[in-house]
Amino acid sequence: MLRFVLRKMINKKWMVCALLIGNILLIGITCSNPMYTQAVLQRTLTRSLARTLSESNTYPGTITVRANTSITHNLEMLETDEMISGMPEAFGVEAIDLARHFYLTNCRMESTLQREVISGKNISLGCLSGFDEHTEVTMGRRMSAERDGDGVIEGMVSERALIEQNLMLDEVIEFPNLLDESENPVRVRVVGVFTNSRADDPYWVRTPGGYSAEILLPEEQFRSLFMTEGRMNYSLNAIWYVLLDYAQFTTDNAQSVYATAQSYLEQFKKASYNGYRDSFSSVLESYLKTEKQARVTLLVLQAPIFVLLAAFIFMVARQMLEMEQNEIAVIKSRGASRAQLIGIYLIQSAVLSAVGLCAGIPLGAFLTQVLGSSNAFLEFVKRTALTIRMDRTVFAYAGGAALFSVAAMVLPVLRFSRVTIVSHKQKKHRSQTPFWQKTFLDVIALGVSLYGLYTFNNQKDLLAQRVLDGASLDPLLFLSSSLFMIGAGLFAARLIPALVYVVYRLFRRWWSPALYVSYLRVLRTRAQQSFIMVFLIMTIALGVFNADAARTINSGEENNIRYAVGADLVLQEEWQNNAEAVQEDPSLELVYTEPDFGRYQMLEGAESVTRVLRASDITVSLSGGTLKNVDLMGIHTREFGQTAWFDESLLPHPFYEYLNAMAQNSRAVLLSKNFQEQYGYRIGDSVNYRNSNGDSMRGVVYGFVDYWPSYQKITYSKGSDGVFKQTEHFLIVANLSQLQAQWGVTPYEIWIRTRDSSQFIYDFAEENGISYRSFADVAQQLVAKKNDPIFQGTNGILTVGFIVVLLLCMVGFLIYWVLSIRSRSLQFGIFRAMGMSMREILTMLLNEHFYISALSIAVGVAVGEITSRLYMPLIQMAYAASDSSLPLRVVSEASDLWRILIIVGVMLAACLCVLGALISRMKIAQALKLGED
Repeated sequence: MLRFVLRKMINKKWMVCALLIGNILLIGITCSNPMYTQAVLQRTLTRSLARTLSESNTYPGTITVRANTSITHNLEMLETDEMISGMPEAFGVEAIDLARHFYLTNCRMESTLQREVISGKNISLGCLSGFDEHTEVTMGRRMSAERDGDGVIEGMVSERALIEQNLMLDEVIEFPNLLDESENPVRVRVVGVFTNSRADDPYWVRTPGGYSAEILLPEEQFRSLFMTEGRMNYSLNAIWYVLLDYAQFTTDNAQSVYATAQSYLEQFKKASYNGYRDSFSSVLESYLKTEKQARVTLLVLQAPIFVLLAAFIFMVARQMLEMEQNEIAVIKSRGASRAQLIGIYLIQSAVLSAVGLCAGIPLGAFLTQVLGSSNAFLEFVKRTALTIRMDRTVFAYAGGAALFSVAAMVLPVLRFSRVTIVSHKQKKHRSQTPFWQKTFLDVIALGVSLYGLYTFNNQKDLLAQRVLDGASLDPLLFLSSSLFMIGAGLFAARLIPALVYVVYRLFRRWWSPALYVSYLRVLRTRAQQSFIMVFLIMTIALGVFNADAARTINSGEENNIRYAVGADLVLQEEWQNNAEAVQEDPSLELVYTEPDFGRYQMLEGAESVTRVLRASDITVSLSGGTLKNVDLMGIHTREFGQTAWFDESLLPHPFYEYLNAMAQNSRAVLLSKNFQEQYGYRIGDSVNYRNSNGDSMRGVVYGFVDYWPSYQKITYSKGSDGVFKQTEHFLIVANLSQLQAQWGVTPYEIWIRTRDSSQFIYDFAEENGISYRSFADVAQQLVAKKNDPIFQGTNGILTVGFIVVLLLCMVGFLIYWVLSIRSRSLQFGIFRAMGMSMREILTMLLNEHFYISALSIAVGVAVGEITSRLYMPLIQMAYAASDSSLPLRVVSEASDLWRILIIVGVMLAACLCVLGALISRMKIAQALKLGED
């Protein structure tokens, strides 16, 4: 049977190649999901942990446990020590080091040299595990682990301790309040000064300079004196530093590591003398939220592609079976059972799926790297290659896709295996209505999707709340959009034949024989044509939707970042003031020293620079009381208009008209729209406001704005109950010169529009030794956002989906029409024999193409755009920032639509050329011979 199947596949090699392409794409895209998700999340986790090291100079895998006990709890400290020794095993992560620091405080010193400068003072005595391996001696020598002949213990100190405690090398210090085994005062000789052996050694969570009030002893001596049975008569203190290897934090164990950390935190909370803290819990908490969002979002985004690939495989398999109906009927009439027929096609499907697995998994790895290099829609950049891991999940996804593909190829066989020669001949002359038309699946799908849209529109606040809380957007929303495209496509496939019938009936008197035949062909084979029509509509609609989704998400996020910052660069220097003098003498006035603003205007990389005064503690006097915590922005109108970023479409009038109106009067102000809506302010009204110092100002209202650079009307904050609460903000925009004339010069921000790169500001700050109190760089924020796994994955998946959709559309289209023409060889031969010219046959094909293909493509574009307009504003919520103030807006670029139409146009032209070549090679004698057979 295998030999029969292989011969059969060779005879239908082009159909088999099409099925193989579908299998490879389905398996490749399916297994790329776990590959990419795991790889990009692992990179995100590793980079987030590494950022802890660069930003806070703290080793990312550090656990710090502190214990300050009384004598009665000393034994519990030893139990804690044993428990901490088992922490690496509990976390499932190896420790690169585990440092124990035990010490006693308030140890009174007496110098044997009778030096009053240290006698009577207190110092700490302690020990550090692993001390010798991580230190080097800068003065003196390394301490011995044994006592000398007089029972003196050797110790070492840091350079800072030597200076601040006025210690001397080789000086013996006696501690009267600490007794040794012989009940004599403990004596210590300082023999050396230590420092860290490596500057980047994570062992030194606390730098050597941090031990400025402590003498460190050999660990064995300290334990024998103060931590053995019968000798624990002093209140011990301890700090444990567990340094886990953060490189072993993976996507697989992140959840368990975080859960273990939380359990330790709760456990140590129960003991009042213990304290637990680590440097990775906050990073893991943020990562786990991102992971949950990424996994759901990326899988849901790929779901329509899976459905489309399955439909493609089903369509080609069904077309192949229709071509083989005669063979199936003959085989069955010669005694083959239904099970044997199904077995033939099952073997064929298994062979194709096996080859698809071999090629699909490497394709998945390639697609993973493509996704990882995605920077925007259809835009790729050079990034560090993702580390791909082939694990059981990848093979499970690939195997599931292969089984799904087998099912899609074998499923049509179940119906065709019932066909006999008689039923096949009867079926050829019987008109059949597709199952979905009989059951009105198109209407049901449209109704369900529109109901879902209505429901989600009524739950916008709840959707926003869930997204703010770190949850991914409801997958049912994505499902509703896909269901709408399917329903609309099926409904269009129902209407197009009706449109053809109307055109046919209205103008049938004037049709030429070729056009008359083509109309009859479209109408009589509408059941067979419906599948290719739905397939074309779905592929084009999904391509348009993917393009619009990517553009909308990217454009929306970029605009939100630019709007929230206000300009390319926003910074504020540290201003010197006389705050200390005012604290001593409250009668003095607080005076600031203004840095040189002119040097920013001279920077070569700055296109324009302006000063912006920002305050959020303004009080406005109302007729019935006051309004507190109002935002104030003081600007120079011309400079501000040249520097700030703003979308002109956000306001009813051009942005510059508001600035020009303010420039007419030094006391002119713009108010946020909520002043007008809630307090009844009108243009020309006076508004009185004062700052936190009580200095008053009177302004005249010249306009109202819903949006203004960096103005956030609504912000969200998470309450103690875990619910996000929204706060409404009010804004006053005033002339900076007038504010400074009345209130004096106070710290302001500097807004800069850059010419190209923003690197010049970093060089400027480094050269001049400037530190900024606040700093925002739009370019850096955009880079960070594009490296976000959800955004990067979204761009990659939508880009790959767009390319795959067009590829499937082209391959499916060509296969369908080529096979359709071949199946009509006898008909075309007869037409030629009857005297129909080649031109008339091509006219007939063009007419069929128009009503079956061109109309389907046009409907696909319309369905894609309608789906975007309806569903994208809701889907965009999953990507919008919590402080996003800009309205959700669908962005559609003409270049994407032209790209689709050009590719489809080339596809149509190529198809027509192939079909024309096939028909032109057909000879009348061959057609007559075929008819005789």
